[in-house]
Amino acid sequence: MSDKDDSATQSFPVPVKRSPPWTYVVGLYLPFGIMQALNVQLPVPLFKLLGFSNEVVGIIGGLGILATLRFLYAPWLDGAASKRVLALFTNSAAAIIFLLAALVIFAQAEGVAFLWTMIPMLTVLVVVAAAHETASDGYYIRALDAKKQAQYIGIKTAVIRMGVMSAGMGLLLLATWIAAKYGATGTDSEDKTGFHIGFACAYGLSSLILVFFFFWNWFNMPVLANDEPVKHERFAILEVLREYLSQNRVVFIIALILLYRLGDGFLAGMKIPFYLDPDESGGLGLMATSIPYYTLLTDAPWMILGGVLGGFIIKWYGIRKVFLPLALCHSIPNIAYVLLATFQPDSAVLFIGQQLNVWVLVASSLESLGYGLSFSAMFYYMHITATEAGRNKTSILAISFALMNLGWFLPIMMSGFVQAALGYVGLFTISTIGGLIILLIIPFIPEPKSEQKASL
Repeated sequence: MSDKDDSATQSFPVPVKRSPPWTYVVGLYLPFGIMQALNVQLPVPLFKLLGFSNEVVGIIGGLGILATLRFLYAPWLDGAASKRVLALFTNSAAAIIFLLAALVIFAQAEGVAFLWTMIPMLTVLVVVAAAHETASDGYYIRALDAKKQAQYIGIKTAVIRMGVMSAGMGLLLLATWIAAKYGATGTDSEDKTGFHIGFACAYGLSSLILVFFFFWNWFNMPVLANDEPVKHERFAILEVLREYLSQNRVVFIIALILLYRLGDGFLAGMKIPFYLDPDESGGLGLMATSIPYYTLLTDAPWMILGGVLGGFIIKWYGIRKVFLPLALCHSIPNIAYVLLATFQPDSAVLFIGQQLNVWVLVASSLESLGYGLSFSAMFYYMHITATEAGRNKTSILAISFALMNLGWFLPIMMSGFVQAALGYVGLFTISTIGGLIILLIIPFIPEPKSEQKASL
């Protein structure tokens, strides 16, 4: 660690003993989940409720594609400081961005002015979130051996999803509740003032939450002996790319990572607009205040259950035996959305004063459970291949995540245009079929070395 880093740590006591893994898994990845919610999930209903088109909403939701550039700066991050210091820095940077976004939203700019003021904010937030994940992953794979990574991968994915879902649910609930107090309840509300006030409060609260996690991580992340900046003798990115491309059957690895979330991207991009659009536009006509309750009852619990269960399944049987069935869980549940868009059912149940569509509850629960199960497999495979690589473990993992983000955010950005051309039924059909392509690739990817040894 540099002199500059040493001087920065003198203001607070730095932990030197190893903390239980759950402390830094939660401390690192829950804030990342919140960052993801506020640069992907929350802007979608915000822009939709403010009257922007599905094409614009899809592009806004797909800004996370910029995270694919992380492989360009991941080697620089590797050499800039320890992963602990980098994670603390990006945590605090995100807190500042949230506060600035809250002020911009509260200012109530409209139309093009609002769009081009928010886009730079969201763009910078995507880069900061990607850097935070890169630093966190670098710390994670240095702190845990392969066996513990398999044990905690389900916890990690569950914590990320918990952060995404709790922020997406809690903050959206806060924003829509406040908006309703000012008479703004849906896409047809003429006065949008409530949405500006409500979402500004949501972003402001998220800033305070990240400040809390900055201090949590400072006191709970131990300094690791192997967490040192990685110095490169040659041009860093070329060295990392050469090492990445030298992996066995790398073409199949890249194809798997790129296409794994293809179908999911089309669904994710238009899920909220599908809920909010009126019946005559092919949607379900749900109220804005009801959206967080679907997250509460379907997205969060079933994704967490699927993530934890998927991690234990991988630990019990090994990734080689379960990758295909877990991957299948990623796409088959999307058929439920094809049926929703086709029949537009309106059977409702009352929950805490909100009318909730029964069939949306069922479809979203199935999709969330399948997502949690299947994503644990992909997360584990990328982590274990990076762990078994050379010295540039963090950068190799960053390249894999960049490829995965590219394969997810491209269909998100395209989803609004596909929906406009084919309607919601056509969009969700493409989502289901597109996700099945990976079943043809999985048999050709290399088996992790740790499982090869175990099978001997």
